[in-house]
Amino acid sequence: MRTRHFLSFASKVTAAHIITYFIAGAIAYPLLTKDFYVGPNPIFKVFIRTEPEPELWGHATTWFLPAQFLRGLLMAAALYPFFNTLMNWSFKKRFLSISGLYIVLGFWAAAVAAPGTIEGMVYMRPIFTPVVHLKVQPEIILQGLALGAIVAFWMGPPPLDRAPGS
Repeated sequence: MRTRHFLSFASKVTAAHIITYFIAGAIAYPLLTKDFYVGPNPIFKVFIRTEPEPELWGHATTWFLPAQFLRGLLMAAALYPFFNTLMNWSFKKRFLSISGLYIVLGFWAAAVAAPGTIEGMVYMRPIFTPVVHLKVQPEIILQGLALGAIVAFWMGPPPLDRAPGS
């Protein structure tokens, strides 16, 4: 029963992650970050696979979806020990907590030097200007907020006997 419960939760978290990842990326890419990947000065080319290099881009397109499924499962596994606590909280508290975990721990405070992270601002080369670090923020924040909202909603209402102020 516990395995079935986890799998149900994990499928919802994974679906929410994949949906919000696609939507946030589809909005941010043409509006904010496309020039970092393609064009006259694709600065992301120095550390990731980009579209103009088909021999490398094929790997990204092949592994894109499996990687997002794995990320969703890992997020679900990290959140699941807190499932009962989250269930007792209001939608708003769940939404803000899940979104905050994703945005703060999963991005800003991540121990990886990437555009937009604190580590990235410290360790990345000067071609990654403050503008670059700022332009990636809306995508991550949008996805984190949407992911938190969807997961909090799909968890359903808290039990009626929950403590006041939860």
